[in-house]
Amino acid sequence: MFSVVLAAAVAFAVTIALGSKFIEWLQVKKYGQFVREEGPQTHLIKSGTPTMGGVVMLVGLVAALVVVARPNIATFTTLLLVAAVAGIGLYDDWQKISKKRNEGLSARYKFLFLGLAVVVADILALHYVGVTQNVVIPGLEQNLVLGPGILGVALFSLLMLLVIVGTTNAVNLADGLDGLAAGAGGISLLAYTAIAFMERQYDVAIICGAMVGAIIGFLWFNSHPAEVFMGDTGSLAIGGVLAAAAVFTKTELLLPLIGGIFVLEALSVMIQYASFKLTRKRVFKMAPIHHHFELSGWQENKIVVRFWILQSAFATAGFMVYYVTLYQHGASV
Repeated sequence: MFSVVLAAAVAFAVTIALGSKFIEWLQVKKYGQFVREEGPQTHLIKSGTPTMGGVVMLVGLVAALVVVARPNIATFTTLLLVAAVAGIGLYDDWQKISKKRNEGLSARYKFLFLGLAVVVADILALHYVGVTQNVVIPGLEQNLVLGPGILGVALFSLLMLLVIVGTTNAVNLADGLDGLAAGAGGISLLAYTAIAFMERQYDVAIICGAMVGAIIGFLWFNSHPAEVFMGDTGSLAIGGVLAAAAVFTKTELLLPLIGGIFVLEALSVMIQYASFKLTRKRVFKMAPIHHHFELSGWQENKIVVRFWILQSAFATAGFMVYYVTLYQHGASV
């Protein structure tokens, strides 16, 4: 437990210490966010706010792991996955900045690169870390075995693809208000820190704890009115750590509950898209759903705090389900 707390403290301190200087550098380089004109009009004032702030979170994370983490294959695999998805986000952010518009890497190429990252993580997880090809179903004492040989590997790979791509994109969709994605991500990762620790996955617990510390440090600058945005660099990195934690602790089916706010954000987009395609009518005033509440007259801070409260409830419920149905019944995860 001390190592987890130390990792969080180091990541927090490094992120706080470097945050102001990094923001100044972004301002000098004029690496600012471009805001969509069709979005909420209150967001136009945010145009030009420095972005790519997720870089400083990653520096805090790496610094903490250098000080605290053990150099083993589990840590390396997680860092490789986070570096891959954050690298995709960084390139996406750079495309937006260089093209001076709010459109970066296409969805097709994002999915392709994320798929490649999953293949690498899949190989390392199965063959070197010792992750098993089974799925723990909350409430049942028996696990779902995905099958032997190539079939099992293929099904497990598909599951990893859904978990990693789904989680990273869901966190990315939630990154639309000051502090929303960062705060909700920190709450989710706090739950996974506890789960990983109870599972004796101490390396995963240290990584999750370090990311929580980095997020809290980042929120010092990202709280409303934000001095810097995390960009896709940060949102995909948070999603990557969440996905890795779920896979290593064999709680993939609990991830949608523990990260409930991100699921709601993603569902609102899918519902809006399907409704408009089928009926030419919109269910929400704007999607993701946090924009619906903005256009309904809610203040930004109110939306963020209420979403944090909901996310705390989701994370607590997810942890309780884990504790009651998995930990107490001695299910193998």
